[in-house]
Amino acid sequence: MATISSSGVQNTSGLNFGGLSTGIDSSTIIEGLTKLNQSRIDTLTANQDKITLRQNTFTALSGQLSDVQTALAKLNRSVSGAFDGRKATSSDETLLTASAGSSAAPGTYSLTVTGLAQAQSVVSDGFTDPGAQLKQGTFSFRVGTGATTSVTLGSSNNTLQGLSDAINNSGGDVKASIINDGSATPYRLLLTSTKTGAANTIAVTNNLTTGDGADINPLSSTITAATDATVQLGSGTGAITIRSDTNRVNNVLPGVTLNLVKADTTKPVTVTIANDTAAAKSAVQDFVDSYNKVVDFISARTGYDDTTKQAGVLLGNSDIQTLQTELGTALTSAVSGVNTTANRLSAIGVSLDEKGKLSIDSTKLDNVLSGQQAGVGINDVKRLFAFTGDSSNTGVSFILGSSKTKATTGLPYQVNVTSPATRGSVSGGEALASSIAIDGSNNTFSLSVNGKSSATLTLAAGTYTPSTLAAAVQKAINSDTNLQSTPVTVDVADGKLRFTTAQYGTAATVQIGSGTAVGTGNPLGFLGSERGVGTNVAGNFVANGKTETASGIGQVLSGDSGNTSTDGLQVLVTSAAATTADLKVTSGVATNLNNVLNKYLDPVNGRFKSIDNGYKSQIDDVTKTINRQNDILDAKKTALITQFAAMEDAVGKLKNLGTSLSALLVKSS
Repeated sequence: MATISSSGVQNTSGLNFGGLSTGIDSSTIIEGLTKLNQSRIDTLTANQDKITLRQNTFTALSGQLSDVQTALAKLNRSVSGAFDGRKATSSDETLLTASAGSSAAPGTYSLTVTGLAQAQSVVSDGFTDPGAQLKQGTFSFRVGTGATTSVTLGSSNNTLQGLSDAINNSGGDVKASIINDGSATPYRLLLTSTKTGAANTIAVTNNLTTGDGADINPLSSTITAATDATVQLGSGTGAITIRSDTNRVNNVLPGVTLNLVKADTTKPVTVTIANDTAAAKSAVQDFVDSYNKVVDFISARTGYDDTTKQAGVLLGNSDIQTLQTELGTALTSAVSGVNTTANRLSAIGVSLDEKGKLSIDSTKLDNVLSGQQAGVGINDVKRLFAFTGDSSNTGVSFILGSSKTKATTGLPYQVNVTSPATRGSVSGGEALASSIAIDGSNNTFSLSVNGKSSATLTLAAGTYTPSTLAAAVQKAINSDTNLQSTPVTVDVADGKLRFTTAQYGTAATVQIGSGTAVGTGNPLGFLGSERGVGTNVAGNFVANGKTETASGIGQVLSGDSGNTSTDGLQVLVTSAAATTADLKVTSGVATNLNNVLNKYLDPVNGRFKSIDNGYKSQIDDVTKTINRQNDILDAKKTALITQFAAMEDAVGKLKNLGTSLSALLVKSS
């Protein structure tokens, strides 16, 4: 009779079970049966990784191209751009230093610092001790026509030191300190104005009159007189003297700031204003460097490695090939409408090499920027790069254009100014008297300029003519910190006082407030609340024979959105009357290159946005497919495990039956 063996024991049944019930490695079998499904998932995951790599590569390339746009921005500006910089040098910086803005005209000027602006300092009579008791009451002070500040001395602070501390803590325009002059009564109160200039003298109203303390005369002596700075422009009988209440003098030379250091009437200083060619060259170099990084980035990802047999992630990508072509075209094409000797980058020393990278001939670029190459100057380089415009009318000047503004290709654009911008202006309703007396009863007024309100302004007491009154009112306004950013001019027109804003347009407003100098019969000739408002420039553009609408804000006339040719075009109209101008607009290399980059980098409609969306969609689709395959794999594994478990259970039962039979056979034998 056959034997059955269990756990390696040989029986006469001839059946053998080893290990588990079946002795079968079910895990290996299940893995083999599901290998095809796992292979599909692995392939999908690898493809997803490749898509993600391409997506990340385009994202990195977008960042590199954005850096190029940043560098181009300096070259592309029509106002205050890389080629508009000016530098100012002084032949003697121990006497004065100078700085220049883009509006400064290159040239050489002779200046002599004949006097420095100083702040007034005055001292009181002497006391034996800083803690000397003073009488109590109020102490008021002001500088020039500025605000009056008052402090109060009571029983807790009515000392010389207490008065000094109270003045310093008041926030007024005077600083105080206690000095010791070494005399029998050495301690004195020193008052110093925080403002320089002859007009900024210290005025004091001393009402320290109660109690048993000592009297004080705060204006006992003048230590330093309040003086204006004086600068002489030129020499000889035709020299001009300029006065300033500070040692920082603006616009003696347009766009130039002079910082006066020391006066010396015997030493003229030469101030030279020149184009900042170093800054211009640096901007060109920054662009070249950023562009070459893009070329290197693309080159490293579009090649093929013969050793590793690996292709770059962007090899054969049509979008990259198109981008390279468009960039190359923008860089090498001639710019129309500019100086023909400087209408290509190669003409100024910037050229493409065989690898598509830009290189700079430093000597050639230096010569062009400094005007040492015949027929070419820095303005020609600006036109080569930037979006610029030239007007036939000095009263109409080009400001800028947008990416939607088209360059003129044939006839220039015609600018039609139908109505120039005006300032906000208001005149008094009453003519001024020939002699106007100002005293404490009629010396205050206020006004609002461009929506900003002044403090209560005070006129110095005295007798004025209309012109001197206008000057006094102007001085009071100029001293008000609230109106420093919104200047207004005061003059006399048709015998009446007139206030006029510096700003143009409907945002330019001037309104008379209240005060003792305002009202019927009072000296300024205003009743109060009179208001003047400016107007915006109005006009249109004509492009290729078709009229295109425009809108004005102040003196700026802008082409309306949707215009075929002049969308975003802006011109500054300084003409005081209706006029016309021919405007020739040119689009330079930086503009053209930036337009190419915008086509790819626009965050809404750019090509790279579409590419990124496509990759995201592909990744989502693959992810969904992987998830489905994982679900199928999990279901198949579960089914196989269940089947093998059932088999193991059946074999286990057979094994138990065999064991029982074996026992019976042994017993029976």
